[in-house]
Amino acid sequence: MVGNDRPKRFTVNFSVKAPNVRNGEHLFVTGSIPELGAWRASDAFQLTLDAATSAWTGSLTVGPETIKFRYFTGYHLNSDSNAEPSLIMSKWETFLSPRYLMPIVEEKDGICKPNLHDEFGYHAGKFMISDGWILTQTQSEILLRIHGSALRFYKTRHVHKHYRLKVAPFDLRQKQELGADDDIEDVADEHTDPGMPSYSSTDIAALLHEDPRYHDQHEDGDLFENGIDYFIYRTQSVAVEYLGFRIEVYGEQEGKWDMIGLAYAMPSSMPGDFGKASLPIMKKNGMPVGKIDVDYLFIRPLKKPHPEQLTQVSYRKHWKKRSTLEVGHRGMGNSYSKFAATRENTLHSLNAAAKKGADYVEFDVQLTKDKVAVVFHDFHVLVSVAKRTPSLLNLTCDADKRQIVDLHEMAVKDLKYEQLRLLHLDHVGHHDIDHKMTKVTGDINEADEFRPFPRLSEALQTVDPDVGFNIEVKYPMMQKDGLHECDNYFERNEVIDIILSDVLNNAGNRRIVFSSFDPDICTMISLKQSKYPVLFLCVGDTTRYVPFLDQRSSTSLTAVNFAAGTGLLGVNFHSEDLLRTRVPVDRANHFGLVSFVWGDDLSTKETLDYFKKTLLVDGIIYDRIGEIEERRNVFLVEREVKKGLFKASPSPTPSRTVSFSSFETANTNSDDSESPRNASPPTPVLHMPSVGSLNISTGSLSVVQPSNVA
Repeated sequence: MVGNDRPKRFTVNFSVKAPNVRNGEHLFVTGSIPELGAWRASDAFQLTLDAATSAWTGSLTVGPETIKFRYFTGYHLNSDSNAEPSLIMSKWETFLSPRYLMPIVEEKDGICKPNLHDEFGYHAGKFMISDGWILTQTQSEILLRIHGSALRFYKTRHVHKHYRLKVAPFDLRQKQELGADDDIEDVADEHTDPGMPSYSSTDIAALLHEDPRYHDQHEDGDLFENGIDYFIYRTQSVAVEYLGFRIEVYGEQEGKWDMIGLAYAMPSSMPGDFGKASLPIMKKNGMPVGKIDVDYLFIRPLKKPHPEQLTQVSYRKHWKKRSTLEVGHRGMGNSYSKFAATRENTLHSLNAAAKKGADYVEFDVQLTKDKVAVVFHDFHVLVSVAKRTPSLLNLTCDADKRQIVDLHEMAVKDLKYEQLRLLHLDHVGHHDIDHKMTKVTGDINEADEFRPFPRLSEALQTVDPDVGFNIEVKYPMMQKDGLHECDNYFERNEVIDIILSDVLNNAGNRRIVFSSFDPDICTMISLKQSKYPVLFLCVGDTTRYVPFLDQRSSTSLTAVNFAAGTGLLGVNFHSEDLLRTRVPVDRANHFGLVSFVWGDDLSTKETLDYFKKTLLVDGIIYDRIGEIEERRNVFLVEREVKKGLFKASPSPTPSRTVSFSSFETANTNSDDSESPRNASPPTPVLHMPSVGSLNISTGSLSVVQPSNVA
C-alpha cells in the first residue's frame, strides 16, 4: 500500500514457542510502546496458548513507530482474596539488544508478523535467558538450604547413606500443621493448592551434582547423601507471614522408598530474615524420630529510593569476549600491608589506576554506624586514644607521641561516617608492619581525594567514568577456625538496599560488576535489581588465609557450581588455587561463566601472562596496575578505533529508501559483538556502554582486623 492508502494503525501478531512452561505460567511481551507496558514488566502484554500450534499468541493494534520488545515467562500470586494479584517474573530474555519490528516496513495488508513464530530465548543467533528479579514490594524469595550432616536420627534403623527429600510450601490459612492423629501419607496426598496461591512451586539446585542449576523437584523427592550433598530450595511468596514448608524425608527399606517422617518449618521457627532452624522429624503418630537442620534466607524487595527498574536493558549475562580485562586492586593496590604509591581505596587511588590504563577498578564497600556506604576494606580499625600524661609540651617526635597513645580496635560499623573522617586511625596490622604503612588517617590538611572512607556515591560521581567498577560488597562471615569476621552486623537486606540505592541512583552509564565472598549476598544482589551482573568471589583451597566455613566457597569447583546453579555471571577465583590446576576455569567455561582472578601471585609479568594467554581468563585483579607494563583502557582504545573507521569511510550517497541499518544501529550497542564460547550451554555476555571521563582521589586511614581477602 502506498501514499494516502497506508493505514495509520497496524496489527502485530506475536507468536512464540517456549518449552517447559509450567502450569499456571504464561508468556508475556514487554516493550517500548505503551501497549507493551513501555518496558514496565507489570504492564506487559499477556499471550494466550494456542493448543493447535503449541505457540503463545496475541495481537495488538499499534502505530507506525519501531517496536522493541522482549519475551518473559511469569505467573500471578495473590496475598489474599481482597488484594490485586502480583505478577512474578520467572525467566526473561536478557540480550543486550532486544527484538524489534518496524510496522511501516514489515506490514502486509496492515498486518505484521503473520504466521511467524519466535523461539523464547533465541534471537539473532544467540540464546540468553535469565531468572527474573523481584518486581513488586509484596514479593519475596525464600531460600532453604539443606547440606552436610543435616539429618540426625535417634534409632539406627533410620540411619542410611542416602535419603530422598522433598520440600513443599503451604499457606497456613489453607493448611494447618500436621496433628498427632493425622495420617502422614494422607496429609501428603491431600495437600492441594488454592486457585491462585500466595506462593510458587519450589525449585531445587543440587550444588554438588553434575548439573547444579535450578530445576523442578523429582516427584518422589531428590536423592540426598547425608554428610555430602548441598541442596538449595527456592520459593516465591507474597504472604511470607503465612508461609510454611513441609519437608518429606524418605528412606530406602528392602529396595523400596518409604516415608520416615515429616518436618515442618513454620514462620515461628524462622525468626528474622536469616538463620538456621533445627526441625523435629515426626512419624505419623506424632513421635519424633530425628532432626533436620535447615538454613533459611528471606530476600525482600529493594526498599530504598531508586530509579524504576525496567526491562529495556540488562547486563546480567552480557559479556563481550575480548582480551583479558585488567582491574586495579583497590585502585593502585594494597597500601597497608604492601607497598603502594598511594593509599588504597581512596578517590585518588581509583583515579590513578584509571590514568594508568585500568579497564576496571576493584574496591570494597561496607556500611558505617549511620548507614553510609563507604569504600574501605577491613571490618575494623585501630582508634588512637591519648593516655593520661602530665604534659604534652616536651613531645618532640612521632616516637614520643606514640608512647602516650593507646590503640583500641573498633568495628567500622560502630563508628559514624564523620567519626571515621575525624578520628586518628591505624590499620590492624600496626604492630606487625612499618608504622608509616599502617596509618589510615593522613595529615590534617590532606585533600579529600587522598582521604580514606570516600562515600560510594562520591566514587560513582567523581571517578573517571570510562573506568568500570568492580564493587566488592563486604559482609562478615564465619571462618573455619571458629572466629567471625565481625559479629552482630547489619541485616543483609538492609546492607544490599543501601548499596544498590547508591549505585542505581549514581552509576549513570558506568560499567559495573558486583562481587562478594558471601554467596547469599551475591544471590540477593542479582534478585533485587535487573541491570548489573554479579561474580562470586572465592578463596578456594588456600594455605594463605583462614578459609570460610561456608561450604559453597570451600573449593573453586563448588564455587563454579554455585554460580552456575544460581545464575550468576561467573566466578572470581583465587590465583593460588588456579596455579595448582586449571580445572575450575574449564568447568566455568563449560557452563558459559565469566572467570576473573585475584591474588598475591599476580605480581609478575610471567604470572599475568599465564592467566591472560594460557588460561584466557576474562579479568585479572592486581596491585600497581600499569607499572609492570604500560597499558591503555581497552574501552577507550576500542572507541578510538571505531571513530577512525568512520573517518576513513567515504560518505555514502543519501538513500531515498528506508534503511534497515539505521534501525539496527539505533538498537545495537557498540560492544554487542560477542560470540558464544561453546554450543551448550549458551554463553553469558556482559558489556556496559562507555561514557565520558572523571576524576578520583585517595584518603588515608588504618584498619584493625585483617579480613580474608581482596
